[in-house]
Amino acid sequence: MKWRNLGIVAAIFAALGAWVYFYEIKGDKKREEAKEKQKKLFAFESKDIGRIDFGGTNGEFSLQREKESWKLVKPIESKADQSNADSLASDLSSVQIERTIEEPNILWKTYGLDPAQAKISCKLNSGATYQLELGEKDFTESSVFARIPGQNKVLVINSPIMNSASKKVFDYRDKTILEFKRDEVHDFSIAGKGKAAYRFEKSGDNWEIREPLQVRADRAEVDSILSEMDNVKVEEYLDNPDKNLAVYGLDRPEIRLDLFLGGNRTRKSFLIGKKIDQNYYAKDESRDSVFKVKEGLYKKLNFDPQKVRDKKLVRFERADLTDFEVKLKDKEYRFFKGNNGKWKMSRPEGHKGKYATEYRLFWPVEDLEGKEIIDNANWKDLQYGFNEPSAQIRFTDKNKKTIEILLGKMEKDLIFARRTDQSSVYKVDKKVLDDLNFKMEDILEK
Repeated sequence: MKWRNLGIVAAIFAALGAWVYFYEIKGDKKREEAKEKQKKLFAFESKDIGRIDFGGTNGEFSLQREKESWKLVKPIESKADQSNADSLASDLSSVQIERTIEEPNILWKTYGLDPAQAKISCKLNSGATYQLELGEKDFTESSVFARIPGQNKVLVINSPIMNSASKKVFDYRDKTILEFKRDEVHDFSIAGKGKAAYRFEKSGDNWEIREPLQVRADRAEVDSILSEMDNVKVEEYLDNPDKNLAVYGLDRPEIRLDLFLGGNRTRKSFLIGKKIDQNYYAKDESRDSVFKVKEGLYKKLNFDPQKVRDKKLVRFERADLTDFEVKLKDKEYRFFKGNNGKWKMSRPEGHKGKYATEYRLFWPVEDLEGKEIIDNANWKDLQYGFNEPSAQIRFTDKNKKTIEILLGKMEKDLIFARRTDQSSVYKVDKKVLDDLNFKMEDILEK
């Protein structure tokens, strides 16, 4: 009997818990949603809006939705700023009535509604049209007075819509300086007035400089240039720009950038002209509009040739190497990779067959960077000292490909270095000579 009573009590508690959940918790949520829905001024959603017409103290403009994006159709035809356009549509669809003021002979001017501060009309995809006029903010600054044309009452509504409505036409205009997708850029060139044009080409995940010389590019620097082009925005559009581009220095631009996209190498061109205050005139060559960009973009594209090239003397993957040799004036070291993947010494003779610590072998050269790079150098010139090198370094990989590096004379704290398969001469830290003069107690495995 006792167990039967306990079962009844448990069933009662379960039923009570279910009632609390469905009525108090879940029901309360539904009641709150219904209450919020009742406060909404318009019974439509943001996605239902097909067109917005706006008029106010900051000008007039019209936005038209085309599939999933917005287009500015007045006062000019242009791609719209998607974020601001979406925000306006969202604010308009979610306007909530805080309270209403109904009184005889309303003095609309008192509420900033005669004339209205802004007038908004939106047309839904269904064809229905809704209008709203905005006045001044109330004393709380968190709400704004409004009215629907034809209604004889003042609405006090939440203010986010006023924030969107207070933006200028410029805010609703797309400010992309050049439209492209970074992952589609196959190669590009940058030409500065009076300077040699540089052409960059993608090679796997890396970049190569193809003109005016053929060397590896600094991947981070090249990616930074493309990132800047992708992220920089128009500072100001010129109204009714002069068709004579010489006015802006765009007939013979200070900088010309040509991007080549995809397999068919579709070209996108960007021009920078004269400086104006702290900005520069610029344009996308495919569009009529002329605009201003920040000086920082000009500086980024007017790069130092030394900065955009890879400064490492050599790049290699340790896992691909099979042999490594270092010859100094009075010493010689040779290493090879054994079948177990570990490195063994074959010279000097007294240490033949001993295991060497991999990272101690390669770190002196794998991070070696040129403090200065001399292109198209006459490496036979005795000033470099390659006729009697202070060190010779040779790597051989699993494909029997060999890379050889020569170190020559010192110049202050630097030493001349070159790869035998390239004409460029690098000035590197002279410490590399000491690091290559291996000490057995440092490189041999304990």
